[in-house]
Amino acid sequence: MSNVRSEPLKSASPVARGGCAILLGKAGMWLAVASFGGIFWAVNGGFSVIGLGVLASAFNSAGALFWAAVSSWTFPVPVIVPGLPTTQPVIPWIGVVAASLLQISVAWLKLGKQPIPWQLLMVAALMSVYDYATTFFGLGTIPWLEKGGPIPALLIAIPLTFALEVSIGYALKRR
Repeated sequence: MSNVRSEPLKSASPVARGGCAILLGKAGMWLAVASFGGIFWAVNGGFSVIGLGVLASAFNSAGALFWAAVSSWTFPVPVIVPGLPTTQPVIPWIGVVAASLLQISVAWLKLGKQPIPWQLLMVAALMSVYDYATTFFGLGTIPWLEKGGPIPALLIAIPLTFALEVSIGYALKRR
């Protein structure tokens, strides 16, 4: 009797699992993020900040007071574009950054088939609703988009709010 046993390999080689294709895809994702991500994120964040101001103004003097408080601390915009503000409020942008980091974290964990702590998921969901709603209301300030009613803005807000963050989450996941 022989003591030699044959067992199948537990995992195929990276090349057999599509490793090269996945590697090329991730490299492409990172290049897309590097070339377009900043602009995409700035557009989303800009409309989110504008939308927060729109929402605040809809809530009588309490909303006006809130907006005055959160928009009093500003930073200079690094580029000058005719018709756009030369400063932006810091606190609303902190919310934009927080929403993006939470969305990236959840996408990274989910796509990597990792468990997501319920606290992280809850805060990410709440911040995603905030991000989506404020982006939607910010898009409502665009005259040609406003003419189409709420549906175009609702649809455009989806990729503006989530596409970049999910793409980064995918590029960060293992495999």
